[in-house]
Amino acid sequence: MKFSDFDSNLNNLLMPWKFDDFCPNGCLVEPFLGDNHQVKKVVTGVSLRDELIDRAIKAKADVLVVHHPNGFWKSEKDKRLVGTFGRYMAKLVRAGIALYGFHLPLDAHEELGNNIRIAHELQLGDDDEVYETPSRFMEQCIGVIANTRVNKEVLDRVFPHGWRAFGPALKDQQYIVGICSGSGTSGLQDAVDCGCTMFVTGEIRESTPIFAQENGITVISAGHHRSEVFCVRALAEYISASRDLFPGVRAQFIDIDNPI
Repeated sequence: MKFSDFDSNLNNLLMPWKFDDFCPNGCLVEPFLGDNHQVKKVVTGVSLRDELIDRAIKAKADVLVVHHPNGFWKSEKDKRLVGTFGRYMAKLVRAGIALYGFHLPLDAHEELGNNIRIAHELQLGDDDEVYETPSRFMEQCIGVIANTRVNKEVLDRVFPHGWRAFGPALKDQQYIVGICSGSGTSGLQDAVDCGCTMFVTGEIRESTPIFAQENGITVISAGHHRSEVFCVRALAEYISASRDLFPGVRAQFIDIDNPI
């Protein structure tokens, strides 16, 4: 499909204009051919890095979509094309690959987002499982609350690379679970205020185990990267399956594990 059509449909799907983010969202590197650029193969991954770019080139990708656009964060003010950032850009331009980054738009998406995907993975298939995003739980609808039964076996299945529990001991029981993937511990107080008995996130702070114990909430830490594979994996599946929005486009999720 034409690059302009792909760009329009992808942006309409993820609606980056709704978010005040830590980075730009949407197309970060355009293909030199512009509208004549044809999109047939898309690769998705968690974080922009050398190995992911190399594997996208090997896969003959026309577009690379990442959740963490390393080098484009607002805190990284120096954007001279030198060093690591320059190497990333040179590889993409030489290969003719367009680069997209979607940070909060992928965390918060109601179907493809990390948090809603984790909520669906956690539930055991019972009809009475409910998911909601209360306005008071996290900003910009990032967080999700699930009412579901959680035990070690469930967590092992959802986070096969490993996880750690802090606070009250994990029991095989029904939990009100607040979910905010990645570096989500800023939502821990919100989770307590919303009546959550469990909080699932990626990386945690030194104070998190203390807060969890003192406030009676079980915190599950699965790692920043490992808690955020869900959105880019779901996006690849969605693009490949959406013949109307992305005709003739195949998408592949490539996971390069990061234990943090």
